[in-house]
Amino acid sequence: MEQAIPMTPDTKIRPSEATMQIPKPDGPAKSILDTLHEPDFLSESGILGTGEVNPYSQYPYSAVGKIFFRQSDGYGNVQNYVCSGSVISNNEIWTAGHCAHSGNGLSTGWSTDMVFVPQYYEGQAPCGQWTISQLKVSRDWYESKVFNTFGNDHDYAKGLINNPNTGCTGTLGFAFNQDYNQQYLSIGYPAADPYTGQRMIFCHEPLLKMGRGTPTTFGISCPMNGGASGGPFLINGNTLNGNNSYIIPGANELYSPYFDSDAWDFFVSTF
Repeated sequence: MEQAIPMTPDTKIRPSEATMQIPKPDGPAKSILDTLHEPDFLSESGILGTGEVNPYSQYPYSAVGKIFFRQSDGYGNVQNYVCSGSVISNNEIWTAGHCAHSGNGLSTGWSTDMVFVPQYYEGQAPCGQWTISQLKVSRDWYESKVFNTFGNDHDYAKGLINNPNTGCTGTLGFAFNQDYNQQYLSIGYPAADPYTGQRMIFCHEPLLKMGRGTPTTFGISCPMNGGASGGPFLINGNTLNGNNSYIIPGANELYSPYFDSDAWDFFVSTF
């Protein structure tokens, strides 16, 4: 774990390609409830901008954690990496597709030895270390490098947990086909300078820009970087509506895939 490096996805997008032309959802907006039903914590705590989470045990932060894993580059070289993720059910976590698979369309692209540590802090694991027995990614992400496509528009994944302890974390709600114009709470463990990957960081910001892809990705103003990949984009304080996918280097912008009906089908799918 100490030797792991932050996972950062490849991206071809440039700041000049981002726009504010907001598309419409592909169906009616829907959402499911979280387990703790605490939608007012943001207004109560007055959180705005960016900073370190405090306390980690407060929901929804309690459902967020750091992920440790290994992944091959496709040439026989295996590296230890870190990402972020969140708890979405009694035995599943959600993260970025590039944290679960390299996108090369090969069985060798799957991440291995994956461990999720909710509420991780300076090497501490107050809710235990959860081992992940199975992974699932979208087909678009799985083959994104094969067809040289912008796979970040489906850059999400699920992991099946062997030894969950959701009584310690709670689980997040899930929303799809929502209006892009939202106030988003992004959470993760950025590990590239100036961050160390040892602390949980948040950005609470409104929609900043649209990205690209189908459906169109979207971004907020946020300085988080590698290692934060896979952490949640929340709306209403407790509902998963995106995940940290890619950044614009030097632009203080963090982007997420848009959760449409495809994302919902993926969310309810079985392993």
